[in-house]
Amino acid sequence: MDVGVVATHISPAKGYGGVAVTASVLTKAWAEVGHQIRLVVSDESIDRRLKPEDLKLGDNVEVDLYRCYWFRRWGFGFGAIPAILKLCLEAPVVYIHGIATWPCTLAAIFCVLFRKPFMVAVHGGLMPEHVKLIRERKPHKWLFYKLLTFPTLRRAMAVHCTSETEAEGVRDVLGHDARILIVPNGIDSRKVVPAGNPGGEGITICFLGHIQQEKGINAFIRAWLKTRRPADRLVVAGRGVDGAYFEEFQGLVEQAKGAISYRGYVGHEEVMNLLANSHFLVLPSGLEETGGMRENFGNVVAEAMAAGRPVLVARGLAWDGVESIGAGFIFDRTDASACHAITTAQSLSQSYWDHMSCNARTYVEEHLNPVTLGNQVWQVLMDRQIGGVSAKPRQEAIL
Repeated sequence: MDVGVVATHISPAKGYGGVAVTASVLTKAWAEVGHQIRLVVSDESIDRRLKPEDLKLGDNVEVDLYRCYWFRRWGFGFGAIPAILKLCLEAPVVYIHGIATWPCTLAAIFCVLFRKPFMVAVHGGLMPEHVKLIRERKPHKWLFYKLLTFPTLRRAMAVHCTSETEAEGVRDVLGHDARILIVPNGIDSRKVVPAGNPGGEGITICFLGHIQQEKGINAFIRAWLKTRRPADRLVVAGRGVDGAYFEEFQGLVEQAKGAISYRGYVGHEEVMNLLANSHFLVLPSGLEETGGMRENFGNVVAEAMAAGRPVLVARGLAWDGVESIGAGFIFDRTDASACHAITTAQSLSQSYWDHMSCNARTYVEEHLNPVTLGNQVWQVLMDRQIGGVSAKPRQEAIL
């Protein structure tokens, strides 16, 4: 075993978004180049319990699924204790996907107790606005962070972030001497077939994600309703999470009088179909004034770009440079700016849209290869100069 990996959920678990997908993609990327991995993760999925063969991670990955029950979102299950204890004792180094969940907290504590080198991917858990929301409105969770999460993170060999904004959040709580590695998430574009221009009158914009305040979808719909033309359409796919917010969403759908199609939760194949029949993907995370943005990267943006879809993205994520590569438009987190981005998208000629589509796909192929990015993380993870919990990082490896 070269590395032990701990995650709360993992693809194809349904209902747990980008963190589960990222855990799978990174593990597959490491296994593809021959690294030997042992993975401990819950069997949680909203439709059924996962089995090891469901994960399809390859022969180089030994999978230990423990039974999850009660607090399923946090991956709770007593079986995690012996599995993670054994992993932390035997693995030469440990990589932890996430913070403040049951398995991730256990793994971090065990690594500190056994002086085992470990790296933590915070996966949006310390985005500045999200931390502010927890500090102000969730005192019990904030106490948990102060007593367990922050002390263990300070002992990690590095904190893996996917954007400078996320790194800023980590520095805010851990200090400016925090050891941070910034590497974006990867996507295997070999498995995504780019689709052509869907054509037709008007444009179709697609949103993929949970219907919850931090995703900003209701605020985007309000802007879209102000600017849409008769033939424009909006397609939304994802679970309704927040009760009051979802009710507001349903009201906006009714207000659109058929121009908004809500598909609920859909599988990967249907996601690809929705993208193929859309002109743009939108990621409006943080557009709501009190959303407490937690989005750190936005895997759906990478997936859409791999499918040849230009994107509309709220400023402050990992995609602020998407305009400079000609693959989409960035809008500030205001109603006026969102409206401007929509009208700009509406004005594109088919030839310019085709150009943006090509740019999007090319960027993913050249910059988001999961094996290449996984190797960047691996090099730091395996660096024994950093491996001790008190060692200083190499400046060229960690920002």
